[in-house]
This record gives sequence, C-alpha cells and structure tokens, in this order.
Amino acid sequence: MIRSKDLSDTLRSEIGRFDVDIPISAATPPPASWYTDSEFHELEKASTFSSHWLFVGRIDQLARPGQYFTGSIHKRPYLVTRDQAGELRAFYNVCAHHGTRVADGCGEVEHFTCPYHGWEYDLGGGLKRAPLAGKVDQFKSGKVGLQPIPLSTWGPFILLHFGERAQDPVEQFAALSKESELMDMDALRFVTRRVFALDCNWKVFVDNYLDGGYHVPHMHAELNANLEFAEYETRLGDIYSMQSCPAKGSQRLGDLGRFLWIHPNFMINRYGPWMDTNLVLPVNEKSCLVIFDYFHVGGLAAEDETAALAESARVQAEDTEIVLRVQEGLESGVYSGLYASRLETSMHQFHRMLASDFRAFVEE
Repeated sequence: MIRSKDLSDTLRSEIGRFDVDIPISAATPPPASWYTDSEFHELEKASTFSSHWLFVGRIDQLARPGQYFTGSIHKRPYLVTRDQAGELRAFYNVCAHHGTRVADGCGEVEHFTCPYHGWEYDLGGGLKRAPLAGKVDQFKSGKVGLQPIPLSTWGPFILLHFGERAQDPVEQFAALSKESELMDMDALRFVTRRVFALDCNWKVFVDNYLDGGYHVPHMHAELNANLEFAEYETRLGDIYSMQSCPAKGSQRLGDLGRFLWIHPNFMINRYGPWMDTNLVLPVNEKSCLVIFDYFHVGGLAAEDETAALAESARVQAEDTEIVLRVQEGLESGVYSGLYASRLETSMHQFHRMLASDFRAFVEE
C-alpha cells in the first residue's frame, strides 16, 4: 500500500488544487485527476478507506453461529461470521500459510478450511489443524490464525475498520441516531440484492447521488413526476448528509423520500414501505460496483415486488447512462468544473471530506 513519503509531487499538487476553505459559491470541484488517476485510487485506499468505518453487510445475514459472508474493499478481502459464543467476528480472508482466500461467498460452516492445503480455522479465527505441516515453531505461540479486523454495528448493519487507529464508532455515529429514527428501520425485512458494475470512478456515482436532486427533473422523468422537487431539502451532518423530498403518495414512494449518505460510500434511501441501501465499492480508478439491498415493511405480493424492483432498475439504468457520460468528460482533458451552489452542498461536503482525508494522510 502506498505510503505518504512515496506520493509524487504531481499527486501532492493535484490534492492542493481543491481548497477546503473556499465557500461553495466561489469553489471549483476537484480536478479530473481525482477521478482518473491510478495514484489517487491508491491514495484513497491508504487514506479514506483506512480512516473511516465502512459498511459491509447486515446482521441478519449472520443469524446463527457458523453463518458467514465474504467481500473485498480496495483489495482487502474480509470474512465476517458469528462464532460459537454468538459474537460477531471479522477477519482478513487470508490463510496464515500462503495467503490463499479461505472462504467464498456466504454460507454456514463449523470451521473454515483453506482449499489450498487444508489448514482449518475455528469460528474465532484460531488455527485448529495444519495437516502434514510438520514442525512449525510459530505454532507454539498459539497465535497463528486469521488476522482480525475491528468490527462494529449500527442499526441493522455491520461495519469494519481497516486502519490502525479506529475511532470509537459509538462516538462517530452518535449524531446519526436521530437520522436513523427518521428512517424507521426496525420494521423492515430484507427482500433481495442487486449488483451493478459501472465503468466510472466510484466518486462519480456518489457525486450524482449528492447533487441535491439537481439531475432528477432531467434524467428521471417518471420519478420526477411523483416528487415535489420545489420542496427538496438538504441537511449536512459531520460525517453525513440527509436529502429529503415530499412525494405525491405513489404506492412505492409514499409521502416523503429520505436519502441519507454516510461518508465515504454508503447510502440509505427510505420511501413509502420501501428502503434500499447503496454500497459503492471501488474496483479501480475507472470502475466500481454498486450493491443495492432492498427492504420492505411487512408482507409483499410477488407482483408488487416485481413492479417496484423494475421501477428501481429503470432509475438505476438512467443513472448509469449519466455517470458513464460524466466519466467520459472527466477523461477528456478539458474538464474544469463548477458547483451549482444552491443545490450541490452535499457534493461539496463530500469533496471537502475527501480532501481532508488526503491531507491528513500526507501530513503523517
């Protein structure tokens, strides 16, 4: 992973081109290099994605001991499970022997077995068995096993921290308690998951989400017809922003839509009887994955589920079209950029937080 002393002079200069102290009315967005340069991609891994709690899954995925799920953020493979004592545990999904990925996907097991040489790990990450390994002095310490990752929970969600100095999550998320109450997540049940692969930088997707609904009348005609866009509101928190807009009482949207973004890459969208979450995962500097998890209050007829998911997919297809157009423009070599100061305060906040992450890493 990139170190502060290894940053090029060019990268340091590009970081400095965005001034966090300039108000949005006079500011310009970050330069295109933030969205196209592989060095920025590595910088984000060492800074933003190592200094914040990151959402990775749901508690209901691990209802019983032995259930697990896996994933990867910025090439950090992780394994999350519930041990025999009922405690949630997270580990790097990397065998202590030769680094093989120990588990895949999700499932339920009594222990984890590396597919390469059969080394077995218990649900607490400890090494149980290393067949035919012979004498290994390190075994005597009893510390050989899967490397743990700090884990916390917030509401129904599981979070991991990949940095060396994890801030107390209770303190960090205290300001979000009121927002979570507004989202009323307790009565929701998980419905399904959809994964979208996009040929754009992950921040392009986040920017689109945080433009204060500016693109909705132009890109989402059917959605816009069910919203009172003139009453769109945005409220900024310390590590989040909340956007809200009254709706016209459609079956899917209800009377009000709330759209919560939590730095850096997680969104919660609450409307009518539905909620969905968006987890945006960088793949490289020009591509990302977006994981949609859908939730619903109470029972749901099959035809209503199909119709709602089709409507969501249409909106996502419209957003996909625009983020690909944006990525093309960012790679053109002529982009400079401006803010629409009345609406894009959430986007400006995101960029200021990224810049602060970068500068904190550089100053180390």
